Amino acid sequence: MNVLILSAAAKVLLVQAFQAAAHPLGGRVLAADLARDNAALFAADQALILPRSDDPSFVDALAQACAQHAIGLVVPTRDGELAVLSAALKRLAAQGVTVLAPSLDALAVCRDKRRFTQACRDLGLATPRTFAPGETPDRFPVFVRPVDGAGGAGARRIDHPADLPTGKDLLIQALDSGPEYTVDVLMSLAGAPLQAVARRRLQVQGGEATKSRTEDVPTLTDQALKLCAALDLVGHNVVQAFHDHAGTRFIEINPRFGGASNLSIQAGLASPERLLQMARGQDAEAARSRPIAYGLTMLRYAQDRIVTDAELGAL
Repeated sequence: MNVLILSAAAKVLLVQAFQAAAHPLGGRVLAADLARDNAALFAADQALILPRSDDPSFVDALAQACAQHAIGLVVPTRDGELAVLSAALKRLAAQGVTVLAPSLDALAVCRDKRRFTQACRDLGLATPRTFAPGETPDRFPVFVRPVDGAGGAGARRIDHPADLPTGKDLLIQALDSGPEYTVDVLMSLAGAPLQAVARRRLQVQGGEATKSRTEDVPTLTDQALKLCAALDLVGHNVVQAFHDHAGTRFIEINPRFGGASNLSIQAGLASPERLLQMARGQDAEAARSRPIAYGLTMLRYAQDRIVTDAELGAL
């Protein structure tokens, strides 16, 4: 079974993790992006250039690529491509392709932070105090985020009422100073909760953790599994939350691999291996919980990939 990773960009570690799972099975890992000058394309077994996900030709091009290269599993990595993939789930499934994207209904809750907050409340799960549209906070500082946004874009702290922006497209919450965690949650392809790993975000740049540590926090991981199951999510998901002695306050879910998910993969969650098992029908083996190494710290650094004009031109 071959794997196709979309919007591969610089996600070399994700490509390598899937290679480690696919190669022993005789499979290959292909990486796709818009442009040739992306590092992950050179780490993959084969590179593909595909249209933008909002291009009307994208789904046809993706379906053709899957047929041509015997792709059995498609792995999205960017929020912006999830909706079009969710809409194409049945079409791609008809040609034997599993896509790690939730239903459109589940995706809508994940994308809309106000709906996500309400979903948490309905499940009896806590979030930072959230102010209704038009409601003036009675205490500052607060934290403002776009209702529909990713990667920390537009998120900021507001210290004074005079600086508070207006607009229904903004979510205003009480500023939470508790430790921030990401939980990597593995779900079955049918939406059953399998296993989760919590990692504390020690340093964050541009919305992604550059230093992170795995920690054994069962109350947090259990709630994250419950939340993902209630939302009918599939595959690998990343859940953001604050957690301390006062409990857990959920922030958001990204129904895809995260930028630092490699830490949880290497700690024992083994999502790529288990997702391939699920795609091959080995559900019982994939569902078996794995031992997790806690106290592992990820220290991210940059690495250069030097390529020639000839190598770029060959893609």
